[in-house]
Amino acid sequence: MLAAPVATPPRTFASPVPLTRFVGRETEVSALLSLLSRTRLVSLVGPGGSGKTRLAGVIHDRWAAESADTWWVPLAHLNRPAQLTAAVADVLGVAEVPGRSLPDLVAARLRHSTGLLVLDNCEHLVASCAALAGDLLRAAPGLRVVTTSREPLAVAGETTWPVRGLSLSADLAAPAAADLAGSQAVQLFTDRARLVQPAFAVTDANAADVARLCRRLDGMPLVLELAAARLRVLPLPRIIEWLDDAMSLLVTTNRDVPPRQATLRATLDWSHDLLPAPERELFARLSVFRGGFTVADATAVAGAGAPALETLDLLTRLVDKSLVQAHTNADEERYSLLEVIRQYAAERLGDQRPALSAAHARYMVELAEQAERELGTAQQRPWLDRLHDDHGNLRAALSWARTHDSGLGVRLAGALGRYWRLSGQYAEGRQWLQAATASVPGDHAAPGELAKALTALGTLEFLQCEYRAAADRLRRARDLYEAAGDDRGVAAALQRLGGIAREQGRYPEAWACHEEVLAVWHRLGEPVGMARELQGMGFTAWLEGDYARSAELCADAVRRFRELGDTEGAAGAQIHLAVAICRGGDPDAALPLLWECLAIADGGGLLESSAWVNEQLALIAVARGERTEAATLLRRSLAVQVELGDRWRTAVVLDEFAGICADAGTGARLLAAAERLRKEIGTPLSPADRAAHEERVRAVRAALSRADWERATTEGRALTLEQAVALATAEPVAPAARPPRSELSVRAFGRSAVDVNGRTLSLQDWTYAKPRELLYYLLTKPSSTKAEIGLALWPEASNSELRNSFHTCLKALRKAVGEAATVRFTGGTYRLEPIGALHYDVAEFQAAAGDESAGIEALTAAAERYPGDFLADMPVGGWAESHRAELRREYEYVLRRLGGRLAKQQRFTEAADVFARLVAHDPLLEAGHRALIRCYAALGEQGRALRQYDELVRLLDVHLGTRPAPETTELHTRLRERHRAA
Repeated sequence: MLAAPVATPPRTFASPVPLTRFVGRETEVSALLSLLSRTRLVSLVGPGGSGKTRLAGVIHDRWAAESADTWWVPLAHLNRPAQLTAAVADVLGVAEVPGRSLPDLVAARLRHSTGLLVLDNCEHLVASCAALAGDLLRAAPGLRVVTTSREPLAVAGETTWPVRGLSLSADLAAPAAADLAGSQAVQLFTDRARLVQPAFAVTDANAADVARLCRRLDGMPLVLELAAARLRVLPLPRIIEWLDDAMSLLVTTNRDVPPRQATLRATLDWSHDLLPAPERELFARLSVFRGGFTVADATAVAGAGAPALETLDLLTRLVDKSLVQAHTNADEERYSLLEVIRQYAAERLGDQRPALSAAHARYMVELAEQAERELGTAQQRPWLDRLHDDHGNLRAALSWARTHDSGLGVRLAGALGRYWRLSGQYAEGRQWLQAATASVPGDHAAPGELAKALTALGTLEFLQCEYRAAADRLRRARDLYEAAGDDRGVAAALQRLGGIAREQGRYPEAWACHEEVLAVWHRLGEPVGMARELQGMGFTAWLEGDYARSAELCADAVRRFRELGDTEGAAGAQIHLAVAICRGGDPDAALPLLWECLAIADGGGLLESSAWVNEQLALIAVARGERTEAATLLRRSLAVQVELGDRWRTAVVLDEFAGICADAGTGARLLAAAERLRKEIGTPLSPADRAAHEERVRAVRAALSRADWERATTEGRALTLEQAVALATAEPVAPAARPPRSELSVRAFGRSAVDVNGRTLSLQDWTYAKPRELLYYLLTKPSSTKAEIGLALWPEASNSELRNSFHTCLKALRKAVGEAATVRFTGGTYRLEPIGALHYDVAEFQAAAGDESAGIEALTAAAERYPGDFLADMPVGGWAESHRAELRREYEYVLRRLGGRLAKQQRFTEAADVFARLVAHDPLLEAGHRALIRCYAALGEQGRALRQYDELVRLLDVHLGTRPAPETTELHTRLRERHRAA
């Protein structure tokens, strides 16, 4: 007979006792604890420094608070697979027994356990850990295992949980301290900074630097801690300056830190040293990319001639080992390296760097030139998205070309001109184009390529009202084109010169340019050029007040653009068409045209078009007496005009703001500020705007004495542009004809409903069902791309069908919620933004459920916020299923915590009610039945407890074909014996 395993007193191998506060990830902790109630093997996978061990330690400690059976096995110090089982046995307190293998003894020790075993740092023993975890889970049906590793174990039943950087704040140009409050990365940096500078705080003065640092470091906890430690000797701005050499900067002098975590380089060495040679080589070459890449990109630039499938295989292995991040959208998977990992990889390029950088720059030129051809077609949106995705790569290529191949830089910058215009990146585009055209020697760029770059530069300067500089560039470009015999180029430059004449009020000169350019396009048979010129002519006509001619020209341009599949061109021409129709006396006919253009502009990230539409909608609102709505629309327009640097339209909007100000003195200041700005840039009032302007002047002057008018006018002329904009956007307006909608209440649990200012929206308000579903989708998945939304709501739609369906749906959603919320398009994604208060029952429930310190009262309130499943009464797509399941798990976790706390206080009647709700919520949750049985037993209701067990047996048999776990069976046996004894 074999001896039983000897259980010696266990050694102290609890999770490492942290000396710093755990910051962030509370939602992840709750979700993981809930996940462990259903899944037996969870692997926390992420790159070095992502916080896997700390997160696992919190899971271990929270589990230990509910159960004594928890074990923590550190593996980083092991250097041979053969040591693994002994390390686990040591922690379990299992001694060797003659005649029995150690793995069998460990399995026997855990056979009846329902505890949690944590294996920390598995990556260097991944195969052995996979085998051991599989053996133990098969031997011990109630056991749970959590591993931390830089790659998954890749065994059956494993749930992989990616551990990424902490959450970042929104990427704002000038954030205030309040904008950073929700960022977990900022919270961690602040907490660790106070260890070396106790008075450190995030203020409005340093918020931009803190946000920049956290973003540059991708929110990685270890790296943030190392950066915070540097505050001992460096001010925050200097630390940011050094981030380009993060490997040297990010070290610690703390003596109690493991060597592999003492420096960022040592942390990454741990992963790099485990890579086979082919993976090391690709890893180093991928450092040439900035911001991301596709498999095709990696193959072409970094693949060293290998086929795409071979590159994909190596790339997949690097993703598995957390050195490369994978990002999937509906169309394509992109990859990236975290910035600090990219710098580490770049150190290993050696003498490959020059050739690789050149290959990367040439590849970016080919990409930009292909995108340029597609931006005037129906494929505009995907190609804008692609260039957005490759923004970092394009910048890197432009930067390299400035010092290594100026001709290539001119070619790349010229190819990106339309992209910078469409995406509203006027200032950045000008910087790159100025640098490219100024640094290129005459023989380093073809005349046509230089002319193209000069045309792009002149266009962006024109759009920012730098008319003199723009005209000089465009004339130089025209001369180069003429010398090369390039009529198309001559027409393009002349077209922009005509635009300058139009904005400066030189209408005869503008018409002469229009006629000459149209004749060239007609002679060349160039349909795109003809459509653009007709649009320009229509614009000039409405500025002159000839609305009938403008409508005719613009309608022709819209038709031609649509035939060409040029969405941006059609939207621009349609805006001018709507303005001509509205000013011609039919605003009701103009409104749907403007709403359609706004949907296209917001959906495509076309900032200039969006600003134009919001301004025109504001003027219609003013005419209808809806001044509050008009002010909202003008603020949106003004913000974009200022961002773009379009001072011509900024002056127009300031003038329009003057007409709706509640204070006449402020109106006078804005009129004067707008007049000074027009004089500064050399643009007179257009005939189309003159009558409305004069009416504003009359109204404001009538409300003021002569002295007050003159004083306010003098003050207005002295305002800077920033001061004038601030004055306009802060000034109250006269009361609106109808109150604004400022409160949005959304219910998704149980009976769903949407209320705006206390009124429940009906199907008639929504127009049809899809806009309502889109609202719930955007609340569930904020910052979604159009492709993601389309896949969820219109999975069978073609690209053209999706475009039409999405824009129509978005328009109906905006109309339904009115001024209570808006849908913003920023950074390639859509987000629902409340204008006033937003009450969303799901968000309120999750906030309450995620509070791990919540007591009985708070948990009871959280449970009451869940009257039924998510959107159970509403037909929605499959996207809702995963969220519904997640919310069910969170609700289950709330009930388990609430019932457990009540039971600990011996409030068994209340606890039984909670566990009964839990069982009704999930009849197959054995832990819920077991807790309910214990409550009945504690109340002395032995028979009821036994009947509950019988019900559990029946449910498990019918639905799963299994029996209760040993822990439940043992409980039943004890209760039955006690019942018989009674």
